[in-house]
Amino acid sequence: MNERLKTFFKYLGGTVLTLLIIYLVCFAVFLAATHPTRAQEKTSKDIALSKTPIVNVQRQYHLSRDVVSDSLEGTDKKGKKYYFVYLPKNKKAYLYQASKGLSCSQATARFNNLHLGHDNLKVEFGWYKDKPVWEISYKKDNGNYGYAIISFKTGRELFYVDNI
Repeated sequence: MNERLKTFFKYLGGTVLTLLIIYLVCFAVFLAATHPTRAQEKTSKDIALSKTPIVNVQRQYHLSRDVVSDSLEGTDKKGKKYYFVYLPKNKKAYLYQASKGLSCSQATARFNNLHLGHDNLKVEFGWYKDKPVWEISYKKDNGNYGYAIISFKTGRELFYVDNI
């Protein structure tokens, strides 16, 4: 092999190694940054599965308004649907039968009836001012955001902000 080819492979190997190291460092930073969130989700899920009738978790939620809450939607052995809210700061948990409040789709429909023309809705279930709530957020075409907080029990809109 000639000297130019050896030099080329040497630089190519160095470049690949450098990129691999950068990738691994970025991956490690990502794992470290998301660990608290994953740990909180696991804690709320473990509590729900051990202390409530929930045996299957369909979806997990996270809401940070006036307090941080980790929530989930799940079913019991008979297929009855529940919503579970865990407040990690004061270690309190609440369980709600889905039939006693709005579902995700009902909350979205309620929002769409009140505020026409919003697409790409993101829905979260959680805790706001000592009540279980649905938060529906969206991004507008102009780049601004908005959100509404709807009561789980009554379906009443508690808070609405547009163009932030």
